[in-house]
Parts: sequence; C-alpha cells; structure tokens
Amino acid sequence: MSMKEKVVKFKVQRFDPERNKRYVSTYRVPVRVGTTILDAFLYIKDNLDGSLTFRHQCRMGQCGSCGVMVNGEPMLACYTQVLQLGVDVLEIAPLSNFPVIRDLVVDVDPFFEKFLKIKPLLIKSGEEFKKSTEFTQPPSDFKRYWDKSICIKCSLCNAACPASIDMKFLGPSSLTTNYRFLVDSRDEGLNVRLRDASETIWLCTSCDSCTLRCPKEIDCSYALDEERSLIVEDGMLVPRTAKDVFDSVFKYHNPLRMSPSKRTEWSKGLEIKELPSVGKTKILYFVCCSPSYDARNQEIARSVAQILRKVGNDFATLGNEEWCCGDHILRLGEKGLFEELAEHNMSLFKKYDFDSVVTLSPHCYYAFKNEKPYADIRINVQHYTQYLSEAIGRGKLKPTKAVEKKVTYHDPCFLGKRSKVYDEPRKILKSIPGLELIEMKRSRENSFCCGGGAGRVWTED
Repeated sequence: MSMKEKVVKFKVQRFDPERNKRYVSTYRVPVRVGTTILDAFLYIKDNLDGSLTFRHQCRMGQCGSCGVMVNGEPMLACYTQVLQLGVDVLEIAPLSNFPVIRDLVVDVDPFFEKFLKIKPLLIKSGEEFKKSTEFTQPPSDFKRYWDKSICIKCSLCNAACPASIDMKFLGPSSLTTNYRFLVDSRDEGLNVRLRDASETIWLCTSCDSCTLRCPKEIDCSYALDEERSLIVEDGMLVPRTAKDVFDSVFKYHNPLRMSPSKRTEWSKGLEIKELPSVGKTKILYFVCCSPSYDARNQEIARSVAQILRKVGNDFATLGNEEWCCGDHILRLGEKGLFEELAEHNMSLFKKYDFDSVVTLSPHCYYAFKNEKPYADIRINVQHYTQYLSEAIGRGKLKPTKAVEKKVTYHDPCFLGKRSKVYDEPRKILKSIPGLELIEMKRSRENSFCCGGGAGRVWTED
C-alpha cells in the first residue's frame, strides 16, 4: 500500500434499541487521499457490516444530516477527510446532547422543535403579507445578517455546546437564527424575539465551541453576545442576577460588591510596587477581580507575584486604581459599562510608563488583545503562562523542587479556544521535576468549558 493509502481502525459506538444494548464495533478500513468519514461508513456497510446505521444524503456538506462525533469532536462525515485527521484510530460516536435512536442516528426532533420556537421567518402584520410588493432592503442592511443565514441545521453547534446539556437552552443555531431576524430591517418582531431569547440565552458561556465547530463558519458566539446586548438595551428582560453584577461593577468596579479600597489587600506583606506611586516599570501586573478579592484566588495572585520577582524583571500593579477588565460585562451585553471600564483602564495604560502587561485571567488577556477599545492601543500583553514559559525557555526560571504527582491541565476557553494558547501552560508543567502530565480525553480545542464564561461565574442561580 502506498504512502497515500493506509488502513485506519474505526471504533464505532453502537446502540441496539431492541435489546437496549450499547457496545463498540471495530473495523479496519482502507483509506486513501480524499476518503471521507462517510466514504468509510459506506465501505463498512457494503463490505464489513450491513447492520451499521447512520444518516447521510447530499454528500456535499449542504443537507447537514451526517453529523457524528469523531474523536470527541462533532463533524460532518461527508466533509471530513480521514487522512487529514492524521491518526490511525478513529473513535466514532453519535452526536452529543441528543437522544440516540440506533447506532449513529440521533433524534433531531428536539433540535427542530427549539428552532421553531424562535419563529424562523419574517414577522410582519397580516396586512403587510397581503401586499403584492416585495419586502426590499438596501445591501447594507442585508450584509448585517447574510452570513448568519447560511445555517444548514446540522446541529454540530448543539453537540459541541456545554450549555445544551440543559434541555431548556434553545441552542446556538436557534439563537443565532433569532439574531439574524433581529437585525433584519424587514422584520417587525423585536419584542417577541427578545422575549423568546431572554428565557435561556444567559446559559451561554461564550466558550466559542459553536463557532469553532460550524462547517459554514458562522460566528454563533458573536451573534449570541450581540443578542444579549439587545436584551440589555431593552432593559425589561435582564435577569436579576445579571442586574446585580452590573450594579456592583458600576458602583465598585468589580462584580463581587467589594470596596475598591480593598483591591490590593491580596498583596499584604509582599511590598509590591504600584504604578500610581512609582510611575514607571517594566511589567504591569494586571490582577483583576477574583484574584484581588476571592481568598482562594488571592493565593494565585501572590504566587505569580513572587515568581515575577524571582525572574528578576521590574514589575508593578495599578494598585487600587485598577478596575475590572470588563470582559464578562461585555459578554453579558452591557456594552456601555464595558466601555466605561475600558476607558478608565486605558487612561492608566496611557498615563504610566511600562513595556508590557502580564495578566492572570484569560479573560483580561483576550479583552486587551481583541476587544475594542483596548485593541486599538495595541499594548504588548501576555498571559502569565506565556511569560513564565518564556522565562523557563531563556533559563531565567528553573523549577528545582520535585513534585512526584500525576497532574492534568484544563484549557480555559478564553486562553485555549479563543486565543490558541495551548503549549505554554504544558511547557511549565513539564519543566517541574517528577511531575507527570496526563492529558484529559477532552483537551486543547476540545476542552470542556468550566461553565463560568459570559458572567456565569457571577450569575448562576
């Protein structure tokens, strides 16, 4: 067999509803360049096991019917070429978050029932539909939603979504379609659509899994963020827990209802310099809210500060002048409050002299690099794992104390999925003598969300 051909092992999760039995069947399938997962299924069906059950139709990534889990990730079987996955063994399972009918066939009725709840058609008065004229709009209006209109209802986003574990959640596809109509200038269903979305959209964590898995590259996560902002702008449908967070951040500049004067209490006894006093430093250490106020997270803030000192670079904090970075506030939809926080922090970035920013939180890191107005000033920002990994690489930091333990690492969504920072944290762990890093089954881009993004860490009932 040539280098362009190989035999790949398919381990397929099966379900027999008559016997209520779940089991795994293993098949060895010859594949070549261009062979898709669906081609492999058809080979198995025709040559190895005629009982294997799966869905397919168009073979062109348009009907959305052939979705399956491939090594833990939702994919379209007809879209996915086997050799491009670069592995010798594929574990195939039915889509997550759906009832299984048989083998790889899942019950998609719940998906479409939720889809219908958001009324996926123009809402207008009956008199409007009686007119013989078209509902026209300028191209500029069309551009606002056209890329949200190409959903093929494959439900991969729902299979990837951690919030879809809760059956009440309408799901990324439905809510993105709802947003598509919200910004359609021809639609007159604003109040109805906001009401329908507001019932469950707060379960979304903005983890970005839906966007990453969409075969049509629809930015569902962005659509849901924007949808929440429309709900907040309306003002009537915001849950009490979110309102409490907004109130706390507005009054105290943090979501924990803690006094701004206590922001630096985490650093007692460490004699850490503060930029309002010294005016200049090499590294601005941006601590943000949880590490400043939460007792357990304060230990992280203290530990990283001590490591920064050991590396030898001059660093300082913003002291009590530091405000929340605002990422959770932005995801919750309060754009005005986010901009107020950002303008304050940016005024300090411009006021004081420093070379780079090191953040503790992945959310601060992501916001500073990617969200306007922070992104406009293009500050040099690193997550602390990036900084420490570089220090180890340059020989400025060398762990010497043995830690004889097996440990694992969870990839935070805003550091991993959104920022693509995967290797640096692992490099740090692997540099520790005696420590054995064990990867979880779901890691890197396929890591399972902790559930705290988009303000859920503050608003979960």
